[in-house]
Order: sequence, then C-alpha cells, then structure tokens
Amino acid sequence: MRICLVLPIFLTAVSPLHAQEISVPQNSISKDETDFQLLAGVEHVEGDVGEGLDYKTSFATTGVAMTSGRFSASASIAYISSTAPQEVIINQGGLFGTPLLASSGSQTGEVKREGIGDLSLQAAYQLPVSGVDASIGASVKLPTASQQKGLGTGKVDYGVSGQLSKKLGAVVPFIGAGYTIIGEPDNFATRNILSGSAGSHVLLGKSSALTAAYAYEQSASTSIGDRQSLNMGFGTNLTRSVRLGVDGAIGLSEAAPDTRVGLKLRVGL
Repeated sequence: MRICLVLPIFLTAVSPLHAQEISVPQNSISKDETDFQLLAGVEHVEGDVGEGLDYKTSFATTGVAMTSGRFSASASIAYISSTAPQEVIINQGGLFGTPLLASSGSQTGEVKREGIGDLSLQAAYQLPVSGVDASIGASVKLPTASQQKGLGTGKVDYGVSGQLSKKLGAVVPFIGAGYTIIGEPDNFATRNILSGSAGSHVLLGKSSALTAAYAYEQSASTSIGDRQSLNMGFGTNLTRSVRLGVDGAIGLSEAAPDTRVGLKLRVGL
C-alpha cells in the first residue's frame, strides 16, 4: 500500500472538517493500483456563538475511502453528542462544523442532543500538472441527521475545493480554497461559504508528518462572525496498513470554536 499522509485542518469540512483533509502529495502515482481503507475518528469541539451561548459537541465518525490512481473518494457519517443552546443547530456537514445559529429568538436554555449526523460524500482528483501538486475536489452532504433534534439543517449541501502544494525537501507548503452551497433550512436565512487555508507539512522520515496551518471560513449565518483558527496535526503509520493522526485547533476569532481536538484512524484493506 502507498503511504498516504492525511491530516484534517478544518472541522470542517469538505467536513468533519468535519473536516477538509490535506494530503501530502505522492511523488508517483500508479494508474493500476486501487486501495480501500476503513476510516474511524473521534473529535471534540468547544466554543460559543455569543454571550451565554456555549456549546460542547463530540463526534464519533466511521467511513470508507478508495484511492485509484489520481482519483480518490470517501463516504463517512458521524454519531453526534452535543450540549448547546436550544436555538443552535449542530451541523457537521459540508465545510462548516461549528453551530449554525437557527433563530434570533431569546431562548438560551442548554439542551443535550444525540443522534446520527449527516452523511458526507467526497471525491478528489490530482491534476496531471508539472512543477506543483494540484488537486480539485467535490463534496455532498446528505441530510441524514435529525432536523427536529437540531442535529442538522435537513437540506443538501454541495461543495467544491482546490489545493496547491509543492515538496521542497522535507517541507511541503500548501494553500487551499473551497466554496460550499448551503441548502437553506425552512424559515432560516443562510448564505454560501467561502473558505481557505495556508500552511505546511514537515515530513519526518518516510511515514510521518507534522502539519501547521491557518484556516479561514465564512459563517453560514449573518448572525455569527467568520471563523479563523490555527491548526496543528501529526500523522504516522503504525503499521504498513494502519495510519494514526492526531490534530487540534485554537480559535483566533470570536466566532471560531475555542478548542478542537481529534483522533483519526485509517486502516487499509
């Protein structure tokens, strides 16, 4: 199996993500090789969306991924456990994984919610260009989460993204951008989302990497400010077919989650 260094820098998502995944580019790609992997992860996010509107949300995610030549695809779904104000929707789909303010009402009581989240489908293609590693991607969030519980919007989201990187010895700087079309929930005003990131991987040997990145993401609601965060991560191969990743983020803007920590596992089949 080829080594694939995958570290999420967003909670969000073209994800979980909620998160968008950043892959250290491959030096060579076999057109005939097809790999399948099982995905698993846990993530915890804490923050607030205004005075007295604190939230704590945990995700337990499972999924499958496939890589064939320049093409890759994945499908994942999360179980969500959250304590948040009544007027907040917890949505881990698309590129926004922090709460989306659902109304301008005066309710402030916190409620505990649990249940299945939205199904996330992603695909990416590494472009055959010389000099840099370039990829484009697309994602779809299907509304499998309960809208009544406030675990999702009940609508489909669509996203597109792109990334450029270049390997300079043991350092791999990268930039990325994304755009998500938000399915507007009934009676709620939302807007589409622009997002971007810039950072670098530092390769540690043949199978490990450190990642540091700055991430910016527009809010899906005009009631909440845009999000900026500093993200750190580490990934390594435990065996030839098992890869472990740990990551975290610190919010740099008022509307960003205060903290995020996550653990990811990818097992080759």
